Amino acid sequence: MGYRKAGINFVLRGRGDSGSVFLIHGLFMTSHVLLPIARHLRRNGFDCFGYDYPTRIHSVAEHGRVLAENLQTFERERFHVVTHSMGALLLRSAVAHSPRLAERIGRVVMIAPPNKGSDVASFWYDRIWPRRLIVPLEDLRSEADSRIHALPAPDLEIGVLAAEHDGAVRYPYTFLPTEKDRLVLPSSHTLILLRRDAARAVERFLRTGTFRGDSRASGAPVTTPS
Repeated sequence: MGYRKAGINFVLRGRGDSGSVFLIHGLFMTSHVLLPIARHLRRNGFDCFGYDYPTRIHSVAEHGRVLAENLQTFERERFHVVTHSMGALLLRSAVAHSPRLAERIGRVVMIAPPNKGSDVASFWYDRIWPRRLIVPLEDLRSEADSRIHALPAPDLEIGVLAAEHDGAVRYPYTFLPTEKDRLVLPSSHTLILLRRDAARAVERFLRTGTFRGDSRASGAPVTTPS
């Protein structure tokens, strides 16, 4: 998780022509955490590509640069993107680094994204050893001087899937000015990835550009969770 080389870690070929999905995990994770969602998408005709990167040893800007290089050589000309947590920042950084990537990206679902930072990251950044061991903590901080606030919001078709009981990213910090739709499910920061209704909501947005009207999702859209 700390030293894995960036690149595609798994490929799931769908039985259909629903499109391709590039999946990006968050801090301390690997692409395997997104397998429940990827398997659901594969069953419904999507080809899924899980991207791995060494989460703690580079800044968000450096991760974004490497991600941009990988996407520039990605085998599919057109693709959707699903991110979890810090993965959203990598995508934003990659598009900022190489703006023409936006022309190849269809729809994006950001799951529990720290678009305005994380108070948890701020807490640990104030401790010397975590700050030294986890390079992107500085970028993940929620303070006004965090570099995250200078990261452009990409002009993409973005849906935000937030967790109502997220202890890592407060709900107000998930917002992005350019998002098109959002859905909040009664879950936590990581366990949301295991929910069937979350996988179905991701599929719905990738197909239609909205979370609305998905009768299979158990969680109704929420605007102001506590």
